[in-house]
Amino acid sequence: VQNAYNTAGGVKASTTGTVYGIYDMSGGNWERVAAYVNNGDNNITNGTSLVNGAAKYKNEYTATATNGADLQSGNYGNAAPTEATGYYGDAVWETSNASSGQSSWYKDYSYFPCASGLFFDRGGYFGFTSGAGVFCFYKSGGIAYTNYGFRVVVPVL
Repeated sequence: VQNAYNTAGGVKASTTGTVYGIYDMSGGNWERVAAYVNNGDNNITNGTSLVNGAAKYKNEYTATATNGADLQSGNYGNAAPTEATGYYGDAVWETSNASSGQSSWYKDYSYFPCASGLFFDRGGYFGFTSGAGVFCFYKSGGIAYTNYGFRVVVPVL
């Protein structure tokens, strides 16, 4: 269903309230981001272009173990922002805690990637209802789905 230009679902739903803003920041579509947990598995079948890409274009978190166990809490601990990890500003550690569920700011859903899903998805989608939002993140196997997308982000250096 399309929304009229001057409705809350139209341009007023953008981040700037104009046609030039970013739309759908909260729960319309999962957003793929260039971040994953490196579990040391050389047999990754999805997301190989990210895994094999240059370090400056991705955030690579280190897994706590590679035995296939669900290591969500342990991997989250490795994401602590320190000089060694350099993970400041990715809005994972800063906006959530180690428990999975609605534990990010504003009760957005959070589940840190682990052996059962190495890749980060952000934002949630409409089916996550109140758990979707700008602070939502979840694990993913890197498989293509119709409710997944991405945004190009150009940082100012």
